[in-house]
Amino acid sequence: RGASIFTAGDMAKAEVIAVERFPTRVLLEENGIRATGSLTTFPEIGDAKAIAALLVLRREADTQKAYSNIIDDVKVSPDGKELTFRLRTEIDVQKPELLKEQTGYSQLFRITIAKASLTSGDGNIMAVFASALERDFTNGVDGPALEETISSFVAIPQQAKN
Repeated sequence: RGASIFTAGDMAKAEVIAVERFPTRVLLEENGIRATGSLTTFPEIGDAKAIAALLVLRREADTQKAYSNIIDDVKVSPDGKELTFRLRTEIDVQKPELLKEQTGYSQLFRITIAKASLTSGDGNIMAVFASALERDFTNGVDGPALEETISSFVAIPQQAKN
């Protein structure tokens, strides 16, 4: 997992926003990728979808179950400093019949939107993740609020210490 900087949410609705820091070279090398060059933009690091998958893999390293993840809507900013993506994860439901009876759903999905940034200039990827159950994310209120939160995230350039 990345170093958790901040986590908050509405636990009753299972909505969470988290900010994490991933040392770029460590993230790559722990996954068998040689970290060469300046690594100051996402195109210098590698394929955008592969980077998103590495961030998700590292973030979910503590979970015991393998979830079905679909990463899409992967975009890199024109300056190459920001990477955004969307993740759809199926949640394991122990009793789908009971869930269907109680909620009308037989499956549950979590939508996560993320923004990773290299603008801190300290060799770290700063990332913000916002997630909610798909039914809440698509209700017309929660999804846009979470998307606005993600788009407003800015990693401040770090100054060298003397």
